[in-house]
Amino acid sequence: MNFTGREMKGYIYINPDGTDLETDLENWVKLCLDFNPFAKASKNKKSKI
Repeated sequence: MNFTGREMKGYIYINPDGTDLETDLENWVKLCLDFNPFAKASKNKKSKI
C-alpha cells in the first residue's frame, strides 16, 4: 500500500479473480491469520437487509 509516497510493509494486493471463490478468500484469510498469531478472526455478522 502506498498512500503517502512511502510503501507500507506487510501489505499485498490481490486481484479480484484471486478471491472469486469463497475457498480462495478463506485461504488468504487463513494465510494472514497464520502469519500474525495476534490477529483474531472477526465474528460472522448477519446482514440487516
